[in-house]
Amino acid sequence: MSLGLKIALALAHFSVYIVVALSLWIFSQRSDFYTHTLRLRSLPCIYWGYVCFAIATSYEVAEHMNDDWFYISQISGLNNLFYSFLAFGLGLIAIGLKKNTALDILSVACMVAMPILYGANDSKTAIQLPQLVIAAVFVYKWYAVMKDWRVFLYLLFSNIVGLGFGIALIATGNQIFHLFIGPAGSVALMILGYVAWIQPQRYAEKKNKKELL
Repeated sequence: MSLGLKIALALAHFSVYIVVALSLWIFSQRSDFYTHTLRLRSLPCIYWGYVCFAIATSYEVAEHMNDDWFYISQISGLNNLFYSFLAFGLGLIAIGLKKNTALDILSVACMVAMPILYGANDSKTAIQLPQLVIAAVFVYKWYAVMKDWRVFLYLLFSNIVGLGFGIALIATGNQIFHLFIGPAGSVALMILGYVAWIQPQRYAEKKNKKELL
């Protein structure tokens, strides 16, 4: 693998840190709106969820550094921590957005199941169901709070586009596909960050329209 591709892969993965920092900043800047107007369940829970995404990326970067940035589909402790902290991030943010006892229990169950099921029968197959379930709960909670169709684009980029590049990478062994997996997840989080940023303005516009009627 060329040095240029290694640098590009490193930058692609580090983009997640930038998006996480930006998302934390957005929620902190809009904290009054989300605390007193939309009355989110727990902003600290959401903050910790984003921190978990950064931690997950750190474990992924550590594994790639061990493999000299050459992608290898393998079962390892670092890879387990990567998937587990992704689930923790999704679950914590979902729980922090809005209270729903049934979905909250489901989120916690998926968070607990992820590190336990990882590597069962020497594969990652067993974690696919909790991954899908917690992602669905995550997006549903976002939509329930934000009422913005763009939140569904998260699933498009993180699950469909990202998964597509991952399948292409494994099937062909061409490391260039690895370059696009991280940015697909970053774009997904950026879309949610944008929705969170414009929400106060959309809320005010809707309120004004109701008053005019």
